[in-house]
Parts: sequence; C-alpha cells; structure tokens
Amino acid sequence: MSGANDHDPDRRPAEDAPPDPLGPLLEVIVSSAGLPAAEIARRVRDALPPAVAEVAESNRRLREATHQREALVAAAAAELRAAAGVLAEGDGRSGAAEVERLRRVADDLERALRGPRDLPSGERAAHGGGERPRVLVADDEDDARDALAMILQPEYDVTAVADGDTAVERVRAEHPDLVLMDLFMPRLDGLEALERIRADPATADIPVIFVSAGADDAVKARTFELGAVDYLQKPFSDRELRARVERTLRLARSQIALREMAQTDPLTGLANLRAFRARLEDELKRARRYRTPFTAVMADMDHLKPINDELGHAAGDQAIAAVAAVIRAELRETDFGARYGGDEFVILLPHTTADEGRVLADRICAKLKQTALDVAGRKVSLGASFGVACLPEDGTDMGADALVAAADTALYRAKRGGRGRVALAPSEHAGPREHA
Repeated sequence: MSGANDHDPDRRPAEDAPPDPLGPLLEVIVSSAGLPAAEIARRVRDALPPAVAEVAESNRRLREATHQREALVAAAAAELRAAAGVLAEGDGRSGAAEVERLRRVADDLERALRGPRDLPSGERAAHGGGERPRVLVADDEDDARDALAMILQPEYDVTAVADGDTAVERVRAEHPDLVLMDLFMPRLDGLEALERIRADPATADIPVIFVSAGADDAVKARTFELGAVDYLQKPFSDRELRARVERTLRLARSQIALREMAQTDPLTGLANLRAFRARLEDELKRARRYRTPFTAVMADMDHLKPINDELGHAAGDQAIAAVAAVIRAELRETDFGARYGGDEFVILLPHTTADEGRVLADRICAKLKQTALDVAGRKVSLGASFGVACLPEDGTDMGADALVAAADTALYRAKRGGRGRVALAPSEHAGPREHA
C-alpha cells in the first residue's frame, strides 16, 4: 500500500512518458506559494485556459484512437459474417460447424464493442457459458481489498490476496481475466509482480491495472513500461473503477477475438499456417526438454481436382471443409490440427509415438472413406492419404523443417502406393511401412 516508499529516488522517469496535461498548471500553483492571494488568483487564471485546452485535446486524441479501434473491430466482424454467409449458401450440413464458428467469433467481436452492460440480460448470461469475468485483487491493506471486492462482486468473481508473491502464484494457477494490483506490498511489490507475470508466456497477456495512491510520475511511467494497461489513483469513485475495469475487459476480449481470427483458417476452422509454425516450435522445445515422443502427421486429400473440375471450386471448398471436420473430431485436447495449404493438413501429436500416430491416421482415413458429401444432389466421396513421422527415439536432434519434411515424404509414398492409405517415415530400427 502507499507510504514512505511512494517516492523512490531510484525510480527513473521514462524518457518517452506522456506529459501530464495539468503539469504546467500545477507548477504555477506550486511556484506561487507564499505570494499574495490576488497574485495567486491572477497566475491561476492565466494558466487555466491552456490547461483546460490541453486536457480537452488529450481526451479528443483518446476518443479518436478508441473510435479507430472500434471501427477496425466492427469491420472484422462484418467480414466474418459475410464469409459465414458465403459458406452457408453451400451444403449446410458439411459446413454448418464452420458457419456457426465464424458467426460466434463475429458475435464475440461485437460484444467486445458493446460491453456486457449493453447486452440483453439473457444474452449476457449466455455469453461465455454463463461465467462471469474473474478479477484478482492484490493489496496489502484489508480495508482496500474489501472495498474493491465489494464494488466489483455484483458483476465479477473476485479473488483477493495480500502480497505480490501470492498474486503471481494465483495468476499462474487461475489465469484471471484481469488483475488489480497495488504498487507497494510486502514480499514482492507490484512492479516486480508485474515483471514476473509478463515474463511467463502463459500469463503475459493478462491485463493488469495498478490501483494505488501517492506514486510519482516516474513510478507511474514505469508501470506502463512494464506492460500495465491502466493506472487508477486513489481515491477514486465506484463508478470510475467499474468503468476502467469494463473498458479493459472489453479491449481484452476484442484482442483475443482478433488474435483467434488471425490464427484461424476461415474455411476449415483449423489453425492456419502461421499458428502452426509457432505451435510446432513450442512443442518441439517441450519434447526435447522432457524427452517425450512427438509425432507429426501430414494429410493430403485424394481426387480433389475432379471435384473442382466437375462441380466447381465452391464444391471443392465444401469437400476441404468436410475433411477438416473429420480431422477435428478425432483430435484430443492436447493435439493440434492446421490447414497446411490448399487441400493439405498437418496434425501435431505431443506425447505420441509413431505407431500411435499411425493408429490415429488410420482411424481418420477409414472415417473419410465412410463419408460422402451431398453437393447439388450428387454424392461426392472423400478420401486422403497420410504420412507419419516422429522425433528420433535415440535422441538425435531433428529440426522443425526436417520433421515436417519426413512426414511429407511419407505422405507422398502413401500417394504412390495407391492413395487412401497411411505411410510411416523410416527410422533406424524399421524400414518404411504402409497401411491401406
């Protein structure tokens, strides 16, 4: 909490910290100390109009930036709805899941613009499965913690802790939607706690608002340098606190929705190539660190060209989406599926051996053979070939590109072997194996 440490001489002001619009007015008031009242009044009258104008300009810039962001989010939502409409014009059964997913993401973006208070009560309860946003409050003063909890509990699930160290532990364990943090706490102060939260990839994106009193401009600037999204200085009104919290959560929801949209292939609902590359590197590092098996499966549709030639590319897109739906239905929570490009797919299987990966690929291959797509009254058969590769069991280092290339080579061996089958990449202990 605030106290003698509020003005720490070791804290350095940020070179690019935004100027305080009321700073010149405050300097006039401070420099006028001891002067006659009439002189003080004259100086304040002279300084007040520029200060008010500066505050108005700062507010205008903030509103303009907010409007630009909201326009971007609204445009993204409209594009998603348009894409859903295009998909819905085709065969409704095969693309229903993808259409619904696009519309759901568009709904999330629009909710982020409106905020929970603007939604009808029924829709607000349905959003997020009925769960309320979770807020962690970290403050060493009992009264301050109780006051924050009392203000927020009607709309949020609030957890309160008394020091920065415990705050970091709870953030890592519970992943709250928002953290309200005091600056000066025992065991670990707010700045150090924020540094640890930002240093952990699993918690780096959780928004943190500092709620404190008496900090100087250098300390405030430091909170923003470390990644705080807002700073609320005590004392404040209940209304201001709720407005800041709602605004932060609304922005966080829009960022999550935009990030998901940027990492998702809109046709299939699977991850796109960019997201796949990032996930592949993470999974490889984890497999090497803990010496666990890790398998990649490449899949390529069979006979897509005749569908495109005879029925058109819209029918081909429906076939691609249908294959993706079968793949997605077979994945475990820890697995990762992506559209690699065109009619190619890739599946990442942590803690999975090559033989276990082959079993999954065999199952998907068999289900595709049993799946037929209805396009304009015609039954279109689906199928794909699969290649499976695993990190070497002897500990030999294999990079991301080499692992994908091994799975890709096995895939084309399956293609040459007659399509609609699974092939394993060779290892030092076994030759190439194929399964019809």
